[in-house]
Amino acid sequence: MSPIPVTIVSGFLGSGKTTLLNRILNTSADMRIAVMVNDFGAVNIDSELIVSQTETMISLTNGCICCTVESDLIEQLTQLIHAPDIRPEYLIIEASGVSNPAKIVNTLRYPQFTGKLAIDSTITVVDASQFADLEGEPAQLAMDQLDIADIVLLNKADIATDAQISAFKQRWSYPGLRLYSTHYCDVPLSLILGTGHFNPDHFDEHHCAAEHDHRCSAHCHSHDHQQMFDTWYWQSQRPLSLSALRQALAELPSTIYRAKGFCQLVELPERSAIVHVVGSRHDIQPGDLWKGEAPVSRLVFIGIRGGIDQDALQHTLDGCIAAQISPIDTDTTI
Repeated sequence: MSPIPVTIVSGFLGSGKTTLLNRILNTSADMRIAVMVNDFGAVNIDSELIVSQTETMISLTNGCICCTVESDLIEQLTQLIHAPDIRPEYLIIEASGVSNPAKIVNTLRYPQFTGKLAIDSTITVVDASQFADLEGEPAQLAMDQLDIADIVLLNKADIATDAQISAFKQRWSYPGLRLYSTHYCDVPLSLILGTGHFNPDHFDEHHCAAEHDHRCSAHCHSHDHQQMFDTWYWQSQRPLSLSALRQALAELPSTIYRAKGFCQLVELPERSAIVHVVGSRHDIQPGDLWKGEAPVSRLVFIGIRGGIDQDALQHTLDGCIAAQISPIDTDTTI
């Protein structure tokens, strides 16, 4: 039996990883794909933001995949390999935005997976409009994600300046790298799946070896990424005002890099609203019908360590709760 090809998708917070995953699944309905999703924090919103259906969806929660859930990853990989009823034709692992994918590559190269799993490619998604603005530890982490990549999607190129795109390409277009400028990660799947582009020799030259004692070189930044970032979760059973929510998201402090989730809006009673915040940008779009589920708002915020004032954020979001449910204007659009 041939090994299962594996693609690892990484990228800093809000770069577009889940968008890419949805695009792959929507375009590969005839392929049996298993998906592993890791989100930073106790609530894995990413797994719910994947709108496409796949027979095997595995959620790796409660931490960064390269720091605290590696044993869970190994267990789930072992189950996929040895369970004929769920064995996929292809496996995609979406790492959290604060993960260094080098650790995932190491895990996949452990002896117990030899001949059973084969790394096809490592894809890093980059927000072309905001990459250059990252500083300190977040910037180093984003560069670590790029350093492991075989394929880079320079995403959101439509809102980046020519200077931003040119500067990125000049710095990161090294020999052997496939770099594509994209909008909403729109790229032909033949360019990113089934490429066999992963080069283990290149990885060994630049990254720590796959050792079972889990030691990393200084280059791999062995510290726990949970010491670099904070995450906070907010939930409400009451509907929110769209205008109040927009204002609250627009005024988030710069220390909050990412927010995402679902909201119940007065203006959109029959379906959820999908919320994305990346840096200073926010986007709210209609989601799925509630379909008998109890409507609820659930948002996850990720920021630099010490950068989330939970009390202030709680007060701000509670202030978005609609004072009363007013008649709905059926022409209202988000």
